[in-house]
Amino acid sequence: MQKLLFVVLMLANTCQSHKSMETSRVTAIQNGIISFADGSTKAIPHHDDPAYSIFYCVRHAEKAKDGTNDPDLTPEGYARAERLGIIMDNAQLDKVCATNFKRTIHTAEAVKLRAGDPPIEIFPPEAQDDWLAEALAAGGGKRYFVVGHQNTIPQLLNRLSGGTTFKNIPDDEFGRFYIVVTQGIGKAEVMELRY
Repeated sequence: MQKLLFVVLMLANTCQSHKSMETSRVTAIQNGIISFADGSTKAIPHHDDPAYSIFYCVRHAEKAKDGTNDPDLTPEGYARAERLGIIMDNAQLDKVCATNFKRTIHTAEAVKLRAGDPPIEIFPPEAQDDWLAEALAAGGGKRYFVVGHQNTIPQLLNRLSGGTTFKNIPDDEFGRFYIVVTQGIGKAEVMELRY
């Protein structure tokens, strides 16, 4: 597998960092350190800096194809959600946030249970920009775990970074994990990982 690493840093109105790490999967995030399956680690930038907020962003886990608008997770989806919970075990989250669909809520609940039981916040996808404005207005130093959809997560990443880099996640892809370290709109560093 070819290593893909690129940087697109957007601090203020200049370029900032967007790194894609596809070579090793995330196994844990604790005390600002990302652990990977190959034994390597990486520090999350500005993890303990109260001027920055951190958004951990994922698409919901695998959903059932039951023909409805609000399907539940498949058994594979529940296993993936549990894996996310293990990754975020005691990750010191301020909130776990999800859109108001079964698949996102059930993915978020697995994280909530393992991450020290932070409050969960539910919002409709069309209110994501309003939710983000409130989260940013709460000030720096906060850590949010956000579960969305194949289109809402890229929209959130683009909003935070002030760009258009992120495209919709393919319908059959569920393993992307993004970490956004930000001081506000257009002042974000985005790390793209796999889990």
